[in-house]
Amino acid sequence: MKKNVLIIGAGGVAQVTAHKCAQNNDILGDIHIASRTKAKCDAIVDSVREKGSMKVEGVLEAHQVNARDSKEVVKLIERTGAQIVINVAQAFVNMPVLDACIEAGVAYMDTAIHEEPDKICETPPWYANLHSFPTRRSSDHRKSVV
Repeated sequence: MKKNVLIIGAGGVAQVTAHKCAQNNDILGDIHIASRTKAKCDAIVDSVREKGSMKVEGVLEAHQVNARDSKEVVKLIERTGAQIVINVAQAFVNMPVLDACIEAGVAYMDTAIHEEPDKICETPPWYANLHSFPTRRSSDHRKSVV
């Protein structure tokens, strides 16, 4: 069974992620890209199509989402059927997206440490304290958090 992927974010890292997922869509299945600004997601979809990155014909769709709203993210996960969420948005949305993934029972991957908008670049131990909490929480759901 294909997993279906939801990429959250529409910057440079999201563009690379979308192309790499497209190159493996025979395994990953449908690819969905979501961000606050749908036009940025549309541009990534256009780039993937123009470069012929899709390995096989399949779903490649853009969506708008407020990633700071966990309930909205859960609805998008359910609507897309995604089983893997790759979060490459700004670090401020990591916890709401992680919470949505735990709620929806899907795997979560991100590339950044969560930061609160009013506490950017704090010194440790905030890093260790923050990331041990979601790992414990998600273990009850038997899903991956990377």
